[in-house]
Amino acid sequence: MKFRRRLLPSLCLCALASCSTISTYDQAAYEHATSAKVDTLALMDKATESYSAHEKEITAVRTELEKAYEYDLGRPLNKITVTQWAILLDPERNLVGGFLKMWKSKDSVGATFVTEKKKQIGEAFDQIIGLESGKIKPSQLKP
Repeated sequence: MKFRRRLLPSLCLCALASCSTISTYDQAAYEHATSAKVDTLALMDKATESYSAHEKEITAVRTELEKAYEYDLGRPLNKITVTQWAILLDPERNLVGGFLKMWKSKDSVGATFVTEKKKQIGEAFDQIIGLESGKIKPSQLKP
């Protein structure tokens, strides 16, 4: 019995600490991520054509991605999501940033390559979207 009395406060403290290590669900963040996914994948279909022919669209998608990243960057307790966005956007990696860098350097890429990269990039977006949708909704928090 004495052991249980000492253990209960420790368990409560651990539970409380774990709840405060990740932000709550945010509808705007979810919408940013889903919209960016759809627009990015649609843009990637055009990578079989000249990069220069799609510069305005590329700039618009890059801006949308940066807005989503900056939005999540400004949210407290959101390090995991911010890290995922950074990896997705990094031009030295093999996701959106790297894909756009390669498209620009080659001016166009093959359809098979685009199809495979879309799968990878779609999965990366799904991780961000899944993390957000899995967060506790503010209405679920008990006062």
